[in-house]
Formats: sequence, structure tokens, C-alpha cells
Amino acid sequence: MKIIVLHGDDTKRSYARLSKFIEVAKKRKWEIVNDKVEETPSLFGTEKLIILRKYQILGKPELKLTEKIPGTLVIYHDKNIPVTFLKTLPKTTKTEKFELPKLLWNFLDNLEIKQFQKVVETEPVEMVFAMIARRFRDLYWAKVGDPKMSPWQLSKLKRQAEKYTERQLKEIIADLSKIDVDAKTGKATLKDSLDLLFMKRLS
Repeated sequence: MKIIVLHGDDTKRSYARLSKFIEVAKKRKWEIVNDKVEETPSLFGTEKLIILRKYQILGKPELKLTEKIPGTLVIYHDKNIPVTFLKTLPKTTKTEKFELPKLLWNFLDNLEIKQFQKVVETEPVEMVFAMIARRFRDLYWAKVGDPKMSPWQLSKLKRQAEKYTERQLKEIIADLSKIDVDAKTGKATLKDSLDLLFMKRLS
């Protein structure tokens, strides 16, 4: 069985790649199996496409089974998979890593209108909006709770969250929710709405 790893923080591109594998498997009439590795005959007597969205499922017993199953195993993760895990995979494993540009990460760490305008020159505004929304959600939880994150990541978010009060974070998240609805219903464009948000809340 071929093993292919798709991971990284650019979930738009990695998911598009996963979707392509699924599309090809359907055309070839392969059996598609989600989140389990079992040595059972294919229902259709064809090869299998096994998709694991939780890489932790793949232990030594499951790796042994993959040697006996015809088809392709795709390990998909919407973040970076630890190198320690990747080293446990066979040398024939193909790994595809999808990373967001450094400019975007620099912007998320310093949410300023000038940085925003630079980022949307090269990146789709829809993706930038999704990343902004995720960042403010994370900042809120870092401010008021104890989210399940690595210590270094939580420490970094807490430092950034110090720039805002709990009330400000709630208001920004509410604004982002309204921007999303207005954009989807055609009442406003994402770019213009985000420009206004930065001038109103983040300048």
C-alpha cells in the first residue's frame, strides 16, 4: 500500500489535494475507507483509498497491515505533523507539506491595517479573513480560558492578547461574524468590511 502524507497550515491547498485523491478513487471505483486500517476484503474486489484524519491512529500494528492491503493510504492533518511521527513511516512514504506564507504569519502576529493591505495583494481575502477570525478566537480563549495548545503557542497568544480587553475581543469577534454574514449575502465585500474593521477597532 502506498502511503501519502498531506499536512501543514495551508488547509485550503491541502484539502484541495485530498479532494483530488478522493475524486480519482471514485473514478477508479475504489473503496474509500475513513479513519480505520483493517485487513478486510474490499466490498467491490478493488483497491482501497484509506483516509486517516487522525494520524495517531497509525501505530505499529496498523503499519504492518498496510503492507498487506492493496491501494493508497492518505494521512491528512490540518496542521504540521510532528517529525517524530513522520520518522516512524516507511522510507517509501511520500510527504506533501502545505505552508502558509511567512508574510501572512507576520501579519497575524501584528494585526495592523498596513500589513493587512500587503497580505491581500498576494493572498485571497477569503483565506485572510478565515485566518483573522481564527486568530481572534484563539486570542479570546488565551485571554479567558486555558485552551489545549502547546506551551509556546499559548504563551505567544497570551502576550498578543494583552493588547485587548476581554470586551474588545468579544466585540471584534462579533464584528467578524457580521462581516461574514454580510459578505455571504452580498451586502458588503470582505475587503472593504475588513478595512473598516481595522480602522475602527485595530488602528
